[in-house]
Amino acid sequence: MSVFDETALDLPAQASQETPEAATARVEAMVLGACLMATPAQDPVPVVARILGDDGDWYRPHHETIWRAVLALHARSKPTGAPMVEAELRRSGELIKIGGFLQLSQIAAQACLSVEAEHYAEIVHGYARLRRYQQALTRGMQTARRADPVGVTDAIAAHQAELEHLAADQSADDGMFGRFADGLQTHLDSLETTVEPAAITGLTDLDGVLKMRPGNVIVVAGRPAMGKSAATLGIALANAASGRPTLVHSLEMGKGEVTNRVLSNRSRVALHHLMDGGEAITDDDWTRMARRMPDLEALPLWMDYTPRVTPGLVRTRIKSLIRQTGQAPLVVIDYIQLMYTDQRNSRQSTYDRVSEVSREIKIVAEETGAVIICCAQLNRGSEHREGKRPQTSDLRDSGQLEQDASAIVLLHREDAYEPASPRAGESDLIVGKNRNGPCTQITVAHQFHYSRLRDMSDDD
Repeated sequence: MSVFDETALDLPAQASQETPEAATARVEAMVLGACLMATPAQDPVPVVARILGDDGDWYRPHHETIWRAVLALHARSKPTGAPMVEAELRRSGELIKIGGFLQLSQIAAQACLSVEAEHYAEIVHGYARLRRYQQALTRGMQTARRADPVGVTDAIAAHQAELEHLAADQSADDGMFGRFADGLQTHLDSLETTVEPAAITGLTDLDGVLKMRPGNVIVVAGRPAMGKSAATLGIALANAASGRPTLVHSLEMGKGEVTNRVLSNRSRVALHHLMDGGEAITDDDWTRMARRMPDLEALPLWMDYTPRVTPGLVRTRIKSLIRQTGQAPLVVIDYIQLMYTDQRNSRQSTYDRVSEVSREIKIVAEETGAVIICCAQLNRGSEHREGKRPQTSDLRDSGQLEQDASAIVLLHREDAYEPASPRAGESDLIVGKNRNGPCTQITVAHQFHYSRLRDMSDDD
């Protein structure tokens, strides 16, 4: 279907006598005209604004200029009739640009009925989406012509992310707006059933505190060598072992290193044996790994070692797993400060890049219903503090991480600074932010020779 194929949409009969561009412009004029003829009793502006917003759905530039004036007046609780819109455009110096009051009068004369404004606004929005789709395909073809064989995967991922963003259609209502009372009884009925967490960590006390829900973003942060990778990989393995789909984006470690950590964690084979290989791996080690192989092969665990990970790629991977498994996965990203934005802006500062990635990851989690756990680095602030205990304000590169996270878990261990500490072998999980429960501290045992954290009471 052409972008301007008016026969595929429910337009007035005379549209077939016009050029496609003229028909599109006339439908826009019908919607704008209804807004210029609004009365307190019949005001279509709110419903049109819900569909069209202010993000460039208009084909004719002067229609968009008039629409912005209508929105400005409506936001100040002013009438949106033609005389008031004329005054607003005159004040902003844009009256001549749109063709003066004569143009406003002509648009008002084409007004559809107020009750029809929503229907025709949907058509305007549909045309805008078709134009964006066509433009995205054009950009995709241009990128394909310029892409080199090494970067083809990145080019495809960026194009796919753009198309998925278009398909999501952020202006769609999807039941997001309505009276509080709508669905209240249904919600009360749902409270009679115990809500199972969408994901688990495998650490009993931490599971009791976090209560991870669909759409949550959890930040696991710490200084280098505090065990972030061991903690989050252990969470991924425990979650997968429970039968829940799990995805790990490993930006810091390659496939061989991650595989060794998984084998060490699940088989209780010393990690340094696997790292050395050959004669360092004992017969007992081989027996332990062989015993665990059936379980490891059955895990609903997916790994992604792509070095250039963007929020768009994460969204693509999650949707692929939802199609395969029927469930939104737990996603681990190790670590978020190594991610790129989908825009690839070379002039973007590190702060801006991490802030944008954080916001987009939050949107991805909410859109897909996935739980996303992000490793993050801390700055040196804690090392200048007595006790060297980290705080959420120590998150490096962007305060947006702290704002977007549903929960923040800070890793700390005394024996990293004092090897002779009586608490050697213990790690503190400091829950510094938690929207689903209390902020507290949980102590676990670290067994880095097996690349894992364990409950203090666990003898395994």
